[in-house]
Amino acid sequence: MKYHKLTENAAKPSGFWGKMMIKAMNKGHSSLTDWGLSYIDIPLNSTLLDVGCGGGRTVSKLCRMVGNGKVYGIDYSELCVSKSKKLNQKNILCSKADIIKASVSLLPFDDEKFDVVTAVETYYFWPDKLEGLKEINRILKHGGKILLIFEMLKTDDNPNKWKPIEKRLNISAVTKDEIGEILLRAGYQNIQLHTKDGTSWLCAIAEKE
Repeated sequence: MKYHKLTENAAKPSGFWGKMMIKAMNKGHSSLTDWGLSYIDIPLNSTLLDVGCGGGRTVSKLCRMVGNGKVYGIDYSELCVSKSKKLNQKNILCSKADIIKASVSLLPFDDEKFDVVTAVETYYFWPDKLEGLKEINRILKHGGKILLIFEMLKTDDNPNKWKPIEKRLNISAVTKDEIGEILLRAGYQNIQLHTKDGTSWLCAIAEKE
């Protein structure tokens, strides 16, 4: 019962079980996030955005990487925005971070604002994945990079691993080919796809032309 209540709050956490889910995500995605971030060079003093920032752990990691730069986080869950603001309170007070309630479908930022945009374990929930990637492309600077990090990679040796979660949440695990193809369709170039042995993790990095 507890597991079901938690997973039901994966997409848009709210209420008590939403709080528990945010706590679980901050802890459970930390190693995955560190692994994905190891594949990208983030210039000091750059401007970053974390899409679907959840409880704010990735925002806090990025704040430690950008020197005097700034990190924005967005989430469409009011609870996530509140929890992320609390975790990043010091970064927000010194204007190093800003957390905003918004959706990937309509990002409240000017064109070509960001050097890097990250999205950790949120892509599955986007209502229109191609349009979401195009919207991120719009706000990236030329030469800016997108970093997508996934735990739910569908592999040939275990294609049904994520079936119970896919069915419960009405989402789909991803494949390397799918992610590479949709990034191309969204206008990105220099696409890199990385996996980690012994896991179903995938990291995708691509650049705006």
